[in-house]
Amino acid sequence: MLTTLCLVKKTSPVEYSHEYKSMRRYAEHLQLQDFRLRTMQGYYRHMRLIWQHFKSDPSGLSEEQLRQYYVHKRTEGGWAPKSCRQSLAAAKHFYRGMLGKKYTSLDAIKARDRETLPTVLTVDELRRLFAHVKFNRYRVPLLLIYACGLRVNECTHLTVDDIDGPGNRLFIRDGKGGKDRYTILSTPVYRLLQDYWRQHKNPKWLFPSVGRGRCVNAAARMGASCEPMQSHGLGLRLLEAARAAGITKQVTCHILRHSFATHLAAAGVPLHQLQSYLGHAHIETTTVYTHLMPINHIEAIGHIDGLIEPILRR
Repeated sequence: MLTTLCLVKKTSPVEYSHEYKSMRRYAEHLQLQDFRLRTMQGYYRHMRLIWQHFKSDPSGLSEEQLRQYYVHKRTEGGWAPKSCRQSLAAAKHFYRGMLGKKYTSLDAIKARDRETLPTVLTVDELRRLFAHVKFNRYRVPLLLIYACGLRVNECTHLTVDDIDGPGNRLFIRDGKGGKDRYTILSTPVYRLLQDYWRQHKNPKWLFPSVGRGRCVNAAARMGASCEPMQSHGLGLRLLEAARAAGITKQVTCHILRHSFATHLAAAGVPLHQLQSYLGHAHIETTTVYTHLMPINHIEAIGHIDGLIEPILRR
């Protein structure tokens, strides 16, 4: 019989025993900020990279040394704009926020992404994809990511209390930026979640970790699990399914979210409603999906053809 006792690990996201006082102080400084765990880990990791590069106390580095560091990372290190932006944010927080140094030259370093359209799967590709996902413990959360437009971590951390079947709503707790929101939950998907939960009956997690143990019954281990499932396993299963389905597009969990948004936009769902479902802070982020609406594009061509033809008649 499996025990349901959970031992909560209270581990710090950063280390307090660094050889340099400035890094130990930064670890404490991060704990005092209203940052999410992943943000603290990311900031500290980037300051560790700076320390490892120079092999000296980061607090003693000059603006010119930092500028040369980013030149090196962009030209020889192959850093993408996103990595550069994250490192710059950490450096500004360290030097300005903690040490009180101005270091205005950091503002001159720009790292903008190319404006590319997201990859989207067609309904037929989605049907083939999900047909090749093995095991319900992967198939159901991946379906939910598409059906509700979720980020992968939002999906894996859903609790039983977040499901509002009668209201056709799914509550997203502590999403990106620490924001809560509701998104759409269709009746067929709600029934699917009910059937899936009945298999493990975990009192908290909708998608609990299968864990490890002597018990060969995976459902029993999931029912007693105190942790949600790991997100990287979903990505691996999705890649396997895409290859098996013969889909050549680069398929990730986030592409399922893009597909949700594009298909709803093509169906005529207002952008402000779509923005609410997706949890976008700015409507401009949501408008990208209007460029991926083949049905509306065809309709628009029909409309403009009807307007132009009378003008061209003689």
